[in-house]
Amino acid sequence: MADKFRGKVFNSNVFEKYMKTLPSTKENGLINSAVFKNVSKYRAKMSEQAGGYFITEPIKGRIGGEPVNYDGATDITSNERDTFYQTKIAIGRANAWGEDDFVTELTGENFMAEASEIKEYWDGEKQKIVLSMLKGIFGMTNNEDFAEKHTYEIEGNLDADSCNKASQKALGDKKANLGVIIMHSAVSTNLEGLNLINFLKYTDKEGIERELTIGQYNGKLVIVDDDMPVEEVEANEDEGIEAGTKYTSYMFANGFFEIEDVGVKVPSEIARNATQRGGHTDLISRVRYVIVPQYISYKTKTAKSPTNADLEKGSNWEVANNGESTNKKYVDGKLIPVVRIISRG
Repeated sequence: MADKFRGKVFNSNVFEKYMKTLPSTKENGLINSAVFKNVSKYRAKMSEQAGGYFITEPIKGRIGGEPVNYDGATDITSNERDTFYQTKIAIGRANAWGEDDFVTELTGENFMAEASEIKEYWDGEKQKIVLSMLKGIFGMTNNEDFAEKHTYEIEGNLDADSCNKASQKALGDKKANLGVIIMHSAVSTNLEGLNLINFLKYTDKEGIERELTIGQYNGKLVIVDDDMPVEEVEANEDEGIEAGTKYTSYMFANGFFEIEDVGVKVPSEIARNATQRGGHTDLISRVRYVIVPQYISYKTKTAKSPTNADLEKGSNWEVANNGESTNKKYVDGKLIPVVRIISRG
């Protein structure tokens, strides 16, 4: 049996070097998709507005009003344009990874985190942040009808019409704006079994047509990621509910989320403690992002960086509106291209 020192396996006779790092089990398909649009504006906005972490952005409404009859006698009525606003917040996270000198001396290997690992780690954390945001958005307490209109739930599995019906329920004649669907592998496997996912093809240099691993379902690009929400359901005979698993899939327009790395003063640094266990080094990493869904406000600014638990609270979110208390008007839900589909597979 191999020797171990503080959880690290090493060969005490040969000092065999570590040659492999376990691959990540995470796809991070959502965060690396076309659902995200990289922008360069929020860092500048935060420097212009007090606080440096909370942004209020005005939105110009459309002109409207009823026309009057132009008959030479009726006065023409002037209508004012309404304005809306959206509030946005910066999200900061930090972590550190350390190692003792003695471990390196015993194993002959440096266990400090590598740059590629750290990027992959933060991609995974960003995806957790976005999934928490989606949970909060679909739990909004001020706009209960948003979740109802933008959610399509079926008792069985997705079929040939599910995606199209869900799109129409949420966006009506704007349903074509949805271009991406992200789903659990159990859902995609079911659709593949029904031949409902069409894999894109390309022609190689020899003129032979081959399939790509990129698929489409109802004309939407399919992203498969097992980080999508899964809920185990208990049977309830009184309500006619069978035991099983519920899977949540999301549809988006390309660029539904704006994202910007707004930076920190010291993104990464080494902290050295020469006396701790003979010598210890920590690699510290800090990140700060602004992640913004279209026309949905994060309205609470009591915390200078919300936790994932904060992001999951529906009371912290609200559809962008005109800010009035007696005649509050919200941005039309048809302009917010996100749809939640809940199915058994």
